[in-house]
Amino acid sequence: SKHVAIMGELARLVEECSLMDVSQFEQELACADNHTEHWRELMEKLDSPHIKVPDKLRLGLLYALRYETSGNLHMVQQAMKKGGVPSDMVDLVKVMLRYAGTKSRGPGLYGEHHNIMAKMTKSFMTSVQGVSNVYS
Repeated sequence: SKHVAIMGELARLVEECSLMDVSQFEQELACADNHTEHWRELMEKLDSPHIKVPDKLRLGLLYALRYETSGNLHMVQQAMKKGGVPSDMVDLVKVMLRYAGTKSRGPGLYGEHHNIMAKMTKSFMTSVQGVSNVYS
């Protein structure tokens, strides 16, 4: 009966805090490149009273990483503040981009076409294509 009570409480919290929606959006931000849709959904989530402050912060940070050069991060930060994220936490966007932004990290985090390893692999595979296996 304790297990049932725990599972019931977990299910209630997942529903109440919209954790499935937040998790799905996190995955979308990490894996898909759909700026217009991501912007719309981020603004909805930041404005929602059902989304908790730590989740709003995390979504804002993920969006900033994904769309650092093309997103309007100032508007994102304003929406985060309006959504209840404290100013000192909103300032983490700048800190995170300084630490892990495009100028600090290696290429290929979001499947950029500048990935040197992908180019080298493709070049290698093209060069050995059609070469017979000498061991068979």
